[in-house]
Amino acid sequence: MDSETTRPEYLDDVLGHEEPKQILKQYLTNKPYSKAVFLTGSPGIGKTTLALCAARTFGFVPLEINASRSIRSFTDVEKLKDACAAPVQIQSLLLQNSKITCVLLDEIDGSDPHAQSKVMAWIKDPLRKVPILCTGNDVPTIFKRNKEFIDIVRCFPPRQHEIQKMFNTDITPIIKECQFDVRRMIHRLQYGSSDILPKYTLPPTGLSAEETFIRHQKMFQLEDPLPPEYRGDKQDNVRSLKAKR
Repeated sequence: MDSETTRPEYLDDVLGHEEPKQILKQYLTNKPYSKAVFLTGSPGIGKTTLALCAARTFGFVPLEINASRSIRSFTDVEKLKDACAAPVQIQSLLLQNSKITCVLLDEIDGSDPHAQSKVMAWIKDPLRKVPILCTGNDVPTIFKRNKEFIDIVRCFPPRQHEIQKMFNTDITPIIKECQFDVRRMIHRLQYGSSDILPKYTLPPTGLSAEETFIRHQKMFQLEDPLPPEYRGDKQDNVRSLKAKR
């Protein structure tokens, strides 16, 4: 079990997000797609899943692109724009269906600002034939300045009772520990909690190699490397070690 294999396919399977669901339905079921929709909110609350499920639910083929990695320049946007000049992609034709592509620009707040400007120009283009969905933790400035062309939708984590429906036992402590981040919850349930390493403090400078080693052993609560007869004053220990050699 992980966050990818348990990811829902359609909107009815998505927990919470009732208002964003209605906005996406309104957008994707009404032509022309003169605007775009930007889903924003904290990491791990299901923005990308929501966009993908909406596209599939309303009969589109989602084209998911990680904009923070792949959309870095004007050229990248132009190539994407040219590829989507026809609403039906070659893959759909090969599968003998005529589903329209829905472009999903994921993590667009991490892309280059110049590329974001080019994306905004594409959104404004009256010749655009494909719907565009964007996701990001923050809203880029260029999108804030063009709200008449892009609906900015704030997404919030699912409520506790909605999350609890997924599980047979009470996971309230884990829900609070993971701060309603469903992705973290699934990882936490699958792998358990991680051990916390003790705070690391560098030994003082000027110590011998032997004493530095002893202090490291103590700090990480490892077994004392010295025989019982040598466990006394640290300087005596070091001298004893040297004498034994």
